[in-house]
Amino acid sequence: MSGYWFCETAQGEFRIAMTRWAGRDRVVLFFEREPLGCYDTAEVALDRLIHGETYTPSCGLDLRHLALPTTLSDWVFAADAHA
Repeated sequence: MSGYWFCETAQGEFRIAMTRWAGRDRVVLFFEREPLGCYDTAEVALDRLIHGETYTPSCGLDLRHLALPTTLSDWVFAADAHA
């Protein structure tokens, strides 16, 4: 299955997207269109986001103070139409 999870906030959209990077299946965490990190699984990406352990968005948004859903099942999953 390919696609991405997303969460809309008042500050902008977060996206956890599955991708193929350097010959491996990986997950990239985005705020808006800006990548904040690359991880082995979507669960690890979300955990790092929740704990403020990602790159800081260029807008300076402090991720540690956001009320984001803490489980992927609370995010919206969008399947890739090209898969």
